[in-house]
Amino acid sequence: MKKLLFVLIAIFFFTFSAHSQEYRIAKGRVTDSLSIPGKKNETFALYAPTNYTADKQWPVVFVFDPKGRGRNTAGLFQPAAEQQGYLIASANIDLTSRPIDSILITATSMMRIVLDAFSVNPERVYAAGLGEGAQIASTLPLFYKDIAGVMAIGNSFVNRDLVNRNNPYMFIGVGGNQDYMVYQIEEYLRFFDKLEFPTDVYYFEGREDQWPESDVISNAMSGFTLQAIRQGKGNPEKEFRRELFENEMAYAEKLWRTRNYFAAYQKLERMEEKYEGFGFDDEIKDKMKEIKGTRTFNSQRREFRQATQYEKEQQDEYEFLMRTDIMSANFENIGWWAYQMDELDKLKKNSSEAKSNMAYRLHGYLDFISKREFDAIMKSRAPIDTKMFIAVLRTAINKTDPEAYLKIISLASLDGDNETALLYLEDLLKTGYSNKEAIYNIDGTLSLRITPEFNAIVKEYLGESKFPAEEPVDN
Repeated sequence: MKKLLFVLIAIFFFTFSAHSQEYRIAKGRVTDSLSIPGKKNETFALYAPTNYTADKQWPVVFVFDPKGRGRNTAGLFQPAAEQQGYLIASANIDLTSRPIDSILITATSMMRIVLDAFSVNPERVYAAGLGEGAQIASTLPLFYKDIAGVMAIGNSFVNRDLVNRNNPYMFIGVGGNQDYMVYQIEEYLRFFDKLEFPTDVYYFEGREDQWPESDVISNAMSGFTLQAIRQGKGNPEKEFRRELFENEMAYAEKLWRTRNYFAAYQKLERMEEKYEGFGFDDEIKDKMKEIKGTRTFNSQRREFRQATQYEKEQQDEYEFLMRTDIMSANFENIGWWAYQMDELDKLKKNSSEAKSNMAYRLHGYLDFISKREFDAIMKSRAPIDTKMFIAVLRTAINKTDPEAYLKIISLASLDGDNETALLYLEDLLKTGYSNKEAIYNIDGTLSLRITPEFNAIVKEYLGESKFPAEEPVDN
C-alpha cells in the first residue's frame, strides 16, 4: 500500500458515469460472477434483499476481501442486509496479488456500474473491507465525495491532508481482540473524532486477517442505519429501532453469559452513546448496573488494564531490542527471541482472557515488525551478516515463513556455508513447504542443488528429487 498516495494523485478525478448495463440477480441470495464492463475476467458478487424492487432507492455497501472471496464475504453481510435493507456488492478481486493502481481502478469501476445498473440511494453509499480491503474501502471517499460511511476491519488508510472535512462520513472501526492492529484502529477513530465525524467501534473474538461473525457485522451496520435515521434518511419506525437494539443487546447478553463481564460492560457503554435519544437509556443502565455487581467484574477490569499497560511497554521494548540486535547482527540473542515466542505461546493458554489476548497481539506485533525489517534490509545494501541475522530472526518469530528460510539457504550458499544451507533446507521442508520448483531455483545455490546431500533431503520430504540423491550407507 506504499504506492497509495501516488496512485491517488493519478486517478483522483476518476468519474462514475457509466452506460447502463442489465444484470439478472436472484433476490434473497447471493448472485456471483457479475462482470465488470471493461475489466476482463473481473467480477463481483451481489446480494439483494428478498423485497428488493427498482421502484425505490436502496443503500449499498461495497465490500472488499483481501483474497477476493466475493461470494463468501457477501454471505457474511447477508443477514444484516436482509434485516436492514441493503444491497451488498462484494468484489472478486485478489488484493494480495495486484498493483494498487489496478485494484483502485477496478474497485471504482465496480462502484460505477452498480450505482448505474441498480436502484441505489446516492446518499447512502458505504464501503467496508478487511485488512488490505479496509485500506481500499477507506480510500473510496476520495473518489465518491458523498459516501456516507466506511467500515474498516483490522486496518485502514487515512491521509489527513486529503480528508474532506466539509463532507463528513461515518467511520466504523472493527478490531479483533487478538489482533495487534486494534490499537491502530483506535488511533484512526480518535482522528475522526477530532474532526467531529460520527464514529463507532466494535470488537470481536478474532485475530488479524479474520472476518468477524455475521452478528458483529450486523451490529456494526446498524451504526450506519441509525445514523441515517438521525439524518432523516432511514426507516423511522420505533419497532425497527427496537429490533436493532435487541439484536445488539443479545450480543452483550452473550458476552455476559460466557462470563466476559468487563467486555459486556464495555459493549454497553458504547451502546449508550450509539442509541442515545432513542429511548433505551434505562435498559442499558440497568444491565450495566447488573454486570458491574458480579463478583469477578472488578478483577476482569483490573486484568484488562494491567495487560494493556504491559503490552504497550513490551511493544516499545521489543522494537528497541530488535533494532539494536539488527545493527550488531547479534546471533547470540536469537535464542532469547525464540524464548520470548515460547513464553507468548504459553501465555496464549492462560486462563485470563486479557492475558491470553495480549499474548496473541504481541506475537502478531513481533511478526509484523520483524517482517517490516526483513523486507527493508533485503532491499538494501546491508552486509550479508545483517541479512542473515534478520532472516534467521524471522524463522524464530514466524516458524512457517518460507521466504525467510529460502533467503537463509541462498545467503549461506553464496557464503560457502553449505552446512547451514542444508540445515535450513530441511527445516523449511519440515514446515510442510512443497514447492519443488522454487527450491531448485533458489538464488546462489547452483552448485549446491546438484549435490547428493541436497537431493537426499528433498527426496526424503517430497518423495523425489531432481538430481540423484545420496544413497544411505549400510552398517
